[in-house]
Amino acid sequence: MFNINLSNEWDELIETIEKSAAASAGYRLIDPVLAAWERSVGLGEDTRRVLFGKKQLPFDSSILNYVDFLKGKAREEKEIEVGTDESTRRTKLKKCPDGRKKTDSLFDRINTAVSEVAEDTPKILPGDAMTPRERIDRHVRFEPADRVAFAPLLGFHTPRAGGVSVREYMTDGKLAALAARRAWDLYGGFDMLPVNFPMGYVFPLVPESHSRFCAKWFLPADDDLPKMDEQPRPVDYDVIREEGLSPFIRTERGALPGEFLRMAGQGAVFAAETALNFPRADLFQPYALGVINHPADLLSMWLGFEKFMTDCALDPVKLREACERLAPGLVELGLLTGRLSGGKQILYGVSRISGSWISRKMFDDLFAGVFKSQVEQAVDSGFSLTYHLDNDYTPLLDFFLELPKQSGYMHLDQTDLFKAKEVLHGHLCLMGNLHPGLLAAGSEADVTAQCERLIKEVGAGGGFILASACEVPINTPVENLKAAKSAVDRWGWY
Repeated sequence: MFNINLSNEWDELIETIEKSAAASAGYRLIDPVLAAWERSVGLGEDTRRVLFGKKQLPFDSSILNYVDFLKGKAREEKEIEVGTDESTRRTKLKKCPDGRKKTDSLFDRINTAVSEVAEDTPKILPGDAMTPRERIDRHVRFEPADRVAFAPLLGFHTPRAGGVSVREYMTDGKLAALAARRAWDLYGGFDMLPVNFPMGYVFPLVPESHSRFCAKWFLPADDDLPKMDEQPRPVDYDVIREEGLSPFIRTERGALPGEFLRMAGQGAVFAAETALNFPRADLFQPYALGVINHPADLLSMWLGFEKFMTDCALDPVKLREACERLAPGLVELGLLTGRLSGGKQILYGVSRISGSWISRKMFDDLFAGVFKSQVEQAVDSGFSLTYHLDNDYTPLLDFFLELPKQSGYMHLDQTDLFKAKEVLHGHLCLMGNLHPGLLAAGSEADVTAQCERLIKEVGAGGGFILASACEVPINTPVENLKAAKSAVDRWGWY
C-alpha cells in the first residue's frame, strides 16, 4: 500500500498562475459570470457558509473562492511540511498494468449496443412486463409491479467479477466501464446498472464524508481494497462557525488538485465507455447521481468519533448548532451533481447517528430536526432520495414516518427489515439487506433461504427492492449472487 500522492507538476502550475497578472485579471472578469451561473444551479449563501463560515472572501463566485483557498492551502502545507522526506513527496502513481489487452473488441460492443437499443423493454428475467425503471418507480409509489426488483450494490465486487484489478478499476475509466459490463453479462443484469467510477466516490472536490480533500486515502498497488484513514483535526465548533468546513480541507501540498484533474479526465472516458456499453441506461433506475451528507457524519469523521460521542453528551448545544448551520449548504452542494447531470436521484448518506451508536433521545434532541429539514429541502427541489442508512436504525424507524411520503427508497444495512416493513409499508420503499457475511461465506442454500423469506414477507404488497446490505463483498462467490437472482425469479412475481 502507498499513499496516493502525486502531480508535482501542479506545484509549478500554481506558482505560474500566482505570478500571472493576466490570470488575476481573468478571475475578476469571469467572477460575476460564474456567480450568476452558481445562483442559477442553486448555489447560494448557504454554500458559502458551509465552505467558509463568516470569512471575508475575495470573489462573489464560490468556485473561484474555493480555487483561491486551495492555492493558499497548498502553500501553507508546503511550509509546514518543509522537512518532509523528498522521496515521499515525489511518489508517483505507477502506470496501471496494461489491462487493455483484456478488452472486448469494439465491433462486438457496438453490435451488442445496437441490439440492445432495439429493445423497448429489457428482459432482466424472462416474463418481465415493464422496464426496470418503471418497476422501481412503482415500488417507490406502492403501485402494482410485475415482480420484486433486484438491485445489489456491486461496489468493489465489480472489478472482481469483471476481470480487472481494483487498482485498474479505480484509475482507468475504460477498464472500469468494461468491468461493469462484464459483471452485468456474468449475472445477466439487474434493475439498477452497476456503473460507478470509484475515484468519483473518493474525489468529490467539495467537502464530503469520503473526499480525499478531507481524508487520507491509500490506494492498493494491485487487488487489495482501498483504505481511508480517519485523522481527527484539532478544530472546535467556534472555528467551524467562523470558517465553515474549510479548516478540514487538505491538498497534500498541492498534489490533490492535479490528480483531481487527471481523474476528471478518466471520469470522462468512463462516461463515454458507459454510454457505449449500456446504451439504454434511460430504462434503468440509477442508484444515485449525487450525495448529501448529514453534517453529523462529517463532524464525527473529521473531529474524531471519540470527541463526537463525548460532545453528544457533554456539549450537545454547540454540536446541534453546528449541524443546523451546515445543513442547508450541504444540500445545495449535494444537489449540484444531479442538476448538472439532469438526474433526480440523490443519495442521502447517514451512518454515525444510528441506533448502533446513540440513544433515541440523543437522536431526537440533536439530529432529527436537521435530518428532516435536509430531506424536505431536497424533495422540495424536485429530487428523490436514496436513503443510504448504514448500521442499525431499528430503534428509530417511526421517525421515518415524519419524512415526505414515497420520497425514495431506504437502503438498509443492519436494520431489521421485517420490523421496517411493519412500520413503514406504504410510506417508504425498502431496499436491502442481504448480510455481507451471508453473501461472502454462506452457501447457495443459505442465500436462497434468506432471499425467499425476504421476498415473501417484506416483498408482499410491493414496495421492496432485494439488495445487498450496503454493498456486495468483493469476495462474494458468483454462485451466491446468482442464487439471489434465481430466488427472485422463483418467488418474486406478483
